[in-house]
Amino acid sequence: MGLIIDQMRSRTIVGWCIALFLILFAVTVSAEEPLEAAVKRLSAVGTFAFGGVGYAGATSKGEIDFKLVLSQREPAALAAFEKIYATGNPQGKSYALSGIRKLKPLRFRELLASGAGSRDEVNVMRGCIVSHELLPEVAQQIDHGKFRF
Repeated sequence: MGLIIDQMRSRTIVGWCIALFLILFAVTVSAEEPLEAAVKRLSAVGTFAFGGVGYAGATSKGEIDFKLVLSQREPAALAAFEKIYATGNPQGKSYALSGIRKLKPLRFRELLASGAGSRDEVNVMRGCIVSHELLPEVAQQIDHGKFRF
């Protein structure tokens, strides 16, 4: 009888250890997923907007994702913004430039100079108004602090 109880205790302890390991592994994996998902969404975001937009004055989904990326440790955030700038659409590039300007102003200056001749159009939303502006113009506005985050 004592042997059976010992075996049951051993199995219970092993079971709890496995459960604890799985929980810790799941927390580690889920901590990385939101950043990857935000990078993916920002790379394809439909509008570039900071502040209240639309009739309700809500925060745009792009700004929410931007803030999630910006809240990461600097090396991770900077790498994410560089990836968005390299692979994203013009709106995504605009968010990336905003983040890079905040985290690494010298790198922002390099990108500003290299993209000066771009003809890419950015869908920009200010309040309820949507406009189409050239990426270099939006980059200049970012540089002059026209977009607050």
